[in-house]
Amino acid sequence: MLKLPAALRAFAKTLEKEGATLYAVGGCVRDSLLNRPVHDVDLTSRLKPDALIERANAFGIGARIVQQTLGTVLLTVDGQTFEHTTFRTESYGAGGAHRPDAIRFSDSPMIDAFRRDFTVNALYESVSNGSITDPTGGLRDLERRVLRTTTPDPGMILKDDGLRVLRLVRFKASLDFSIDPKTWEAARANAALLEDVAWERKRQELDRMLTGERVFDALSMLRDVGALRYVLPELQACDGMEQRKDHHKYDVLTHLFHTCENTPDELGCRLIGLLHDAGKPEAKRRDGNLYAHDIYGETIARTMLERLKYPNALIERACFAIRAHMFDLTGTASDATLKKRFAGFGRARTEDLIMIREADIRGSGYQTEYVAERWRRIYSEMLEKNAPFSESELCVSGQDIMKELGIPAGERVGRIKRQLLLRCAVHPEENRKEILLKRMHDYV
Repeated sequence: MLKLPAALRAFAKTLEKEGATLYAVGGCVRDSLLNRPVHDVDLTSRLKPDALIERANAFGIGARIVQQTLGTVLLTVDGQTFEHTTFRTESYGAGGAHRPDAIRFSDSPMIDAFRRDFTVNALYESVSNGSITDPTGGLRDLERRVLRTTTPDPGMILKDDGLRVLRLVRFKASLDFSIDPKTWEAARANAALLEDVAWERKRQELDRMLTGERVFDALSMLRDVGALRYVLPELQACDGMEQRKDHHKYDVLTHLFHTCENTPDELGCRLIGLLHDAGKPEAKRRDGNLYAHDIYGETIARTMLERLKYPNALIERACFAIRAHMFDLTGTASDATLKKRFAGFGRARTEDLIMIREADIRGSGYQTEYVAERWRRIYSEMLEKNAPFSESELCVSGQDIMKELGIPAGERVGRIKRQLLLRCAVHPEENRKEILLKRMHDYV
């Protein structure tokens, strides 16, 4: 039984006296029955928005409409928010653009359930007493751990909304359920409908896959169901591209999936892992070798991430790591060189490069020694000794430099600060004002 505010349960009992049962519905009910964490609770009943708002306000519950067409009302109870939608049926036009052409409100969950995607997401729990209403056989499928559409013909559900193909993949990976064979075949048959879905909506599902459980399984299913070309089309060229067997056990695409799963469970890290070698097919096509795949990869990754409408800061973060991930691949750079480069990169970018270097090797399929161990040791040493990672962390300012050297503001001051930063990256004990005032004379 879901944990809900006492005031919400009391409100539900009041509604029942008027013949309107208030239900929790969807993933919250499913996850509660599976003893999984519940994050958001969605509510539903036969009450239309105006009627619900009137009754909620009379009971002392805040309520406001947030989507008139879908009948969505936001309720605020004891500081928690809940979205309520009225029972409804939907009809869709051609394509899979995730936009119903027509909506009709209904009085029954028995009708509402069959507009939902999968049976395990069409379970209704009474807010007042916790009883379960199961119009589509979701409890049985939950017990069998299988994903199946709410309609006997899976195509009826999947052809209406291309995004449901991605949801099927995500649920399969996160729940570790099997997929009903007819549902899987219908998903493959309707994957092309994703072409009509907005990139922002596809990104939301991709983000949930990347930061969810069993990310390798999710990405593999994305490929197998035929959806990859509609979400990350540039990665199609990586599928089946062989690599040197002494370095990689897998083709490029499978390597990207394994690298992604070996990164920390954070969206930026996962995107860097997934896209770091995206430039290999283009490098091979243009140059006949893979030496410049980091350069091509930065451009390709930027195109994909901008198309998916990611924030600029995340795009820049990922593109930098992709462009720089081949630095010191052979491990021949000196300690001093690494310290200077790390200081130039800054802490966050250095940590990303260490992260992708480790994940890249693990994603190759071989257990081996790799340069990231040395990188991490050197970076940790810099942190322990309070080495500066930006010019603002130096103990002298631009004004100090101009005053000491008697020079005007300009590029010359910036160059001297840069040299002082690189010096202190290797010799952090020199980051003291009296020492730097003397050292800057070496860089005039």
